[in-house]
Amino acid sequence: MQLRLLVGLILLLLLVIPATAADNNPYQKIVVINLAYDNGVIKEGSSAIQYGTAPNLNLQSGSIGGVLLDAQKKPINEFSIRDPRIQMGDSVATVPGGTAQGMIGSTQYNPQEDFGVVIPFTPDLHYVTLVDSPTGNNLITVDLTAPLAEFRQMYPDDPDIKSIQQPVPARTIPVTMEMVAILGVILIAISGVGYFVRRSQPLQILIVDDEPSIVEVFSLLLSRKGYVPMTAQSGEECISVLKNQKKLPDLILLDIMMYPMDGWQTLEKIKENALWKQIPVLMVTGKQPTPAEAKKYGLCIEDYILKPLNAQELYNAIEHVFRRKEFIEREIHVALKAGFEKDLVCEYARLRKRVEVEKKIIGMIRSAYTTGESMADDMIRTIDDVNAEIGSREMRLRNLQSQLAPVLSSEDRQ
Repeated sequence: MQLRLLVGLILLLLLVIPATAADNNPYQKIVVINLAYDNGVIKEGSSAIQYGTAPNLNLQSGSIGGVLLDAQKKPINEFSIRDPRIQMGDSVATVPGGTAQGMIGSTQYNPQEDFGVVIPFTPDLHYVTLVDSPTGNNLITVDLTAPLAEFRQMYPDDPDIKSIQQPVPARTIPVTMEMVAILGVILIAISGVGYFVRRSQPLQILIVDDEPSIVEVFSLLLSRKGYVPMTAQSGEECISVLKNQKKLPDLILLDIMMYPMDGWQTLEKIKENALWKQIPVLMVTGKQPTPAEAKKYGLCIEDYILKPLNAQELYNAIEHVFRRKEFIEREIHVALKAGFEKDLVCEYARLRKRVEVEKKIIGMIRSAYTTGESMADDMIRTIDDVNAEIGSREMRLRNLQSQLAPVLSSEDRQ
C-alpha cells in the first residue's frame, strides 16, 4: 500500500511540475534510427522522423560519439552512446556440485547486435554521424533526406517542416494528373470547410486508470487545457460509462495494468462494439510493450505513451492524436471527391496511422533492450518478424501514396 502511495506521489509531482521550454512545443519531434553491428561494421536498418518527446542527449555516455550535422555538414550538436555489442550484467556463481554461491558480474560481447538511436529533431538537422571515440574513425553517416521527405508528405502543415526550404522538382506530372491535382485544390476550397474550422465544442476525454491519484491529476490537467474529462477506475467501469453515456468521448486514455480486466481486454471490448470502435484509444501506461502486443494491437490504438510523464508530454500526445485524425480525414475527403476508389482510400487511411504507431512501439522495444539487458534469441526473432511485417505494410503505404499523389501533393501545397 505504501509503495502504491509513493508511486502515486512521484507521478503527481512529475505531472504538475511545469515542463521545460523545449516541452512547450506541441510539434516536438524525434529522429529514430535503427542500426545493426555486423562484424565491426554498422549498417542502417531504417530511419524515421516522428512526433515525440526529445531525449536529453547530455544524459547519455559511452565509447561511440555522435555528431548532428546540417545540410552543409557543419556540426549542430554532439552526444555519445555506449557500445551495444558489450552487455554487462549479473550471473549466479556456483561451486562444484551446482550449489549457488552468490552473484558475480558478467560481460558479454556480441559482434552482431541491433540497436537504436533516438535524437531530437531540429529543422536544420540533415545528417547523423557516429564515430568510434577512441580511434576517431567514422562508423556511419545517416542521411535524413528520405525520412524528412516522408514526414513532409504526412505532415505538410507542421511549422518546422514549412520552415525548411524544399527544392522545386522537375515538371514530370502528366497533364491528366495535373488536372486531378488542380481538382483536388478546388475541392478543398469549395467543400469540407468544416475541416479547417477550429474545434468549437470542447472535446471529451475518458480517463481509465485504477490509480485514483492518476485519474484525479489527469482530470485536473485536462480541465486546464479546455477538455472535458470523464473518468473510470477500472475496465469494467469504462464499459459501463460507454454504455450509459449519451455522448461518447472523443478520446480514451487507457491504462494497461488493471485488475481484473486489464487494458488490453478493455480495448478488445471497445473495438468489438460497432458504436465504440471509432473512438480513438491512447495507451498511457507504465508497462513496456512487447512485440506480440505491437503485432496484435498496433492497428487498434492511436499511440503508446509510457508513465511517468509530465503535463506537456500528456498534452502533446493528445494533440497529436487529434491533429493526425483531422489531417487523415481531410485526405480521405479530398481523395474521394477526386474520384479515387473508396477501398483504396480507406486502405491508405488505415495504413497511414498503423505504420506510424507500430514503428514507434517497435522502436520503444528495441530502445528498452538496447539500454538494458541483451535480448534472447527468440525475442530477437520475434522483433525481426514483426519488423518485417511492418516493413511490408510500409511498402504498401508508399505504393498507395504514389497512387494518391495528385491529391496528396495538392495538400502539401496548402
